[in-house]
Amino acid sequence: MANNFPNNNNSSRIEDAELIDLGAIGSSIKRRWVLLLACVVVAIAAAGGAWRMTPAEWKATAALQIGQLPVTPTTLIEPTAQAAERFNQRQLQDQALVSVGLPLSEFKDDRTRLLRKSLKATPGKNTSFIDVSVTAFSQEDAKTYLNAAILALIKAHDARLAPLIKNLDDRIATNALQMSEAASEKVRLEANLKNASASPSGGKFEPSVIAINLISKQDDLIRGLTIERAALIDLHTKTNTFPTAIVDAIYVPERPASPKLSLFLAIGLILGALIGTILAMFLDRNRPKTAG
Repeated sequence: MANNFPNNNNSSRIEDAELIDLGAIGSSIKRRWVLLLACVVVAIAAAGGAWRMTPAEWKATAALQIGQLPVTPTTLIEPTAQAAERFNQRQLQDQALVSVGLPLSEFKDDRTRLLRKSLKATPGKNTSFIDVSVTAFSQEDAKTYLNAAILALIKAHDARLAPLIKNLDDRIATNALQMSEAASEKVRLEANLKNASASPSGGKFEPSVIAINLISKQDDLIRGLTIERAALIDLHTKTNTFPTAIVDAIYVPERPASPKLSLFLAIGLILGALIGTILAMFLDRNRPKTAG
């Protein structure tokens, strides 16, 4: 039968060692509390100085609605997830940088680096909206940079929408021309039929039937063109076909988004307490331990 007493003794020794170490740390902190407090104060002061030296950054946000194409059923110019991904691509970022006069290389200008790093877009769930944001070193720059990025996307979408709008306008114009021609032809046929009926011979039966059939066909054509025109006009309305646009004005808070003073102070407090504890333990390393 195996003897378990040595294992129990080892476990007890480990637990005692841990209690003694914790006790030693607590004793050192009590004994060196002035040192610990000094380390905390210095660390907090250093954190405050670092906060003041860190450049302030403002965050601009905007909601963007993706436009719809003039097709049936109505379709977005681009899926929201795909449109949001465009803001992560260098092509759109390059267009925005050029429009605001910044270099394309992030190693030449910190403003370029920050724009590429912070330009983000989040697609809405089951909607045609995306939320776009960017960070800059001033409130005005944040608004300018976000507007430039959004205009770059709008320009790409307009290039896709424009030919379809032109095609829709051409179809409406063609429909109007066909409608005018059909109405004129109907008037002509009706006039011919009336003249034939008013003639001394009274008009022959067979030509009259043909004329009536032709007039009926023109009525059917006009009816079909009217339905087609209504559908085209409805498709052209702003509720079915519209370009990509900003839903609301770009918003930039008065206060910078970063750096956060509370975060710097919390880090300073933690580091100061840690450094003070380590120094206290180091100074008491040769001090004899007393058993509790």
